[in-house]
Amino acid sequence: MAELEGVVLSEKMQREADRLLAQIVRADSMIIAVKAGARADGFVLGLDTGGALRAGDAERLYIIFEAALVERLKTLARS
Repeated sequence: MAELEGVVLSEKMQREADRLLAQIVRADSMIIAVKAGARADGFVLGLDTGGALRAGDAERLYIIFEAALVERLKTLARS
């Protein structure tokens, strides 16, 4: 599972980010993976819009979630 290294989050936000990342990584179909990725994007958008992230952290989170989603979709496509 990708790490959220370098991104500063409160404990509660960290738990939620970890949960969302786990949903992407464990998705058992492409549809579920894409839905989990969309939830993760919404999570980041909400944090960023609410001013809860440092400069650059939103982009880092988007990249982390997107990389996990792409990797999961590739894995599911091969199976």
